[in-house]
Amino acid sequence: MPKIGLIGGLAFRAGIFYYEQLMQRYRARGEPLELILAHADISRVLSFVNARDAAGLGDYLGSLANALSDAGCGIVAVTAVAPHFAIAELSRIARVPIANVLEAIAAKLCASGLHGRVAVFGNRAVVQTNVFGAVPEAMAMPMDASTLEFVHETYNRIALEGKRGTQPETDALSRVAHGLLDDHGAQTILLAGTDLSSFYAKTPPDFPFLDVARLHIDQIVRLAAG
Repeated sequence: MPKIGLIGGLAFRAGIFYYEQLMQRYRARGEPLELILAHADISRVLSFVNARDAAGLGDYLGSLANALSDAGCGIVAVTAVAPHFAIAELSRIARVPIANVLEAIAAKLCASGLHGRVAVFGNRAVVQTNVFGAVPEAMAMPMDASTLEFVHETYNRIALEGKRGTQPETDALSRVAHGLLDDHGAQTILLAGTDLSSFYAKTPPDFPFLDVARLHIDQIVRLAAG
């Protein structure tokens, strides 16, 4: 199995969550895990994301991916969803295969048999773009502006402050989720921010959901095994 490279720091807990989950999966398979974690500067990444500078972000993350490649990694993953808006630029620059979370999301939705609407929880850019097109427009549940802003701000507090399972955020996201499910006809909530996976690691949400980070981690293991 090839050595895995993770680009973390986006935010802190997500990279640790990926590390923990990969360790558990490899242990269950009875195989040794070889992994290197590279730290990305979250302020620099967010400046590229906010400016929609895919070329700049692709160059920056590509340099980290190539450093991981030089260190012997045979596959690399970025442990955040928002930077995947530059996945084409990153993949073009990287000298190593990149595990693409957008492909993992699209494949899961296709295989799941879901016929209803999917509501996306994550930051503003991820929600507004239906996870950069990974969620088909026909399936995506639109949010009104105030709900979208509330989800964005709540997610940012979780991500940037490293929160895990805190009651105010748990209750707030649950209220929004049940409103979308019960009142607007959503079928499931897509946790499209990898820090939400860490946030809910101890106690899963009380609503139907798909966990993007776990889908991504499953994809990493499959690609490494293949």
